[in-house]
Amino acid sequence: MISPICCAARRCSLVALLLASAVLPSFAANEIGKTIIVVRTVTGTLATEVRQLVINDGVAQNELIATAADAASEIEFVDGTKLTLGPRARVVLDKFVYDPDPSKGAFFLSVSEGVFRFVTGTMAHQSYSIKTPNGTVGVRGTVFNMLVFSDSSIVQVVDGEVFGTAADGAPRTFRRGEYFTMRQATGPSGHDDKTTIDAQVALMDYYVNGQQFAGFGLGSTPQTPIFPRSNTSVSPTRP
Repeated sequence: MISPICCAARRCSLVALLLASAVLPSFAANEIGKTIIVVRTVTGTLATEVRQLVINDGVAQNELIATAADAASEIEFVDGTKLTLGPRARVVLDKFVYDPDPSKGAFFLSVSEGVFRFVTGTMAHQSYSIKTPNGTVGVRGTVFNMLVFSDSSIVQVVDGEVFGTAADGAPRTFRRGEYFTMRQATGPSGHDDKTTIDAQVALMDYYVNGQQFAGFGLGSTPQTPIFPRSNTSVSPTRP
């Protein structure tokens, strides 16, 4: 004979299982992509729920993705777009609409700080919009790196074309191999800005790809380099 205590325990377990099975498909239905690389502490915040992400976790529209000072991640979205985040990066996945017709899709991000790499997927170029504190970035079949501060955003175009529109409202287009900086206006980056983003991209690649950085092997953690800047700003790599 089964005791009342055992029956109650079984009922509680069954209820918990049913609740879990109800929640998981719901989140899965809202997934817009998955983490394919997670290095150390990477969190996802959706409404009031904060979770620590691991490899193959789904991400959802309106979710805030954040990395710790010694962390990095890469997310692949259902259209093939890839977003790589370096240390101390914060991005909100504002809107993602996938449609088999590329011209009907939409992908909007808000980036508040940190270093990133963005590789476009199958959506039409006009479907992408990346908002920073200093302006908006649009793409045309593109791979680019971006470093965002509170007062400026630096972009390195790796492939394709990227256009930036700063506070003055005048868009400017840059092509493969070029760098540009958005402040009050958008213009070619100076030497300090180029040096800064190159160093931060190297640090991001160290974490994501296990590459050596400034003489450090895989068993060591490099110190985040801080380079002089032409203007006062709050670096996302400072404590």
